[in-house]
Amino acid sequence: MARDPATDIDALVTASARVFARKGYRNATIDDIAEAAKISRPTVYKYTKSKQQLLDLMVDHITSYLGRRADEAMRRDAPPVTRLAELLRLHVEAACRNREFYLVALRDEVELSPKARRQFRKWAHDVTSDLAQLIEACRPGQGLAKDVDATVYANLILSMTTALHTWYDPRGRVKENDLYWHLLRLVEHLAPGITGMIDSHTQAG
Repeated sequence: MARDPATDIDALVTASARVFARKGYRNATIDDIAEAAKISRPTVYKYTKSKQQLLDLMVDHITSYLGRRADEAMRRDAPPVTRLAELLRLHVEAACRNREFYLVALRDEVELSPKARRQFRKWAHDVTSDLAQLIEACRPGQGLAKDVDATVYANLILSMTTALHTWYDPRGRVKENDLYWHLLRLVEHLAPGITGMIDSHTQAG
């Protein structure tokens, strides 16, 4: 698909993500980025001062893409199981729609500036904590063993969603909505109330 020349920093970051995903951060050059963005090398430097700044901005994109809506889901006046389902949907959506950003940020985290690395790790800690909190809130009266660790469950779930970039192809037979449905199935034993959402999702499909 033909792409228009980058006309702002967001478009340049997106083009950079494609380049970093394909060539790796260290092997990618400003000329590669300029070519992918369909702009000149001097124009690249009008938007950014360095390749690392572009990498840092990818982390900012990931954290801001999910952060605000996840906060809204956590604060909703709704049962924990409803908020849990919404948070899972948001994680699947973010991972599917920002595959190259996730790939680059996770693979090349060591190349981030110290500030961006701290931001990324704090974000990872916060989203894990939010998910664990909702899993814990769904626990009462559901017969889960006392030694079930909500934080372990949260880390397992997030490991699955953040790794979607390693295999998920939006052009394939499995769609984003299908991934969400399967994830609900996987966590159904944690929150049986989620079954109604699974049934509604199936009927809607």
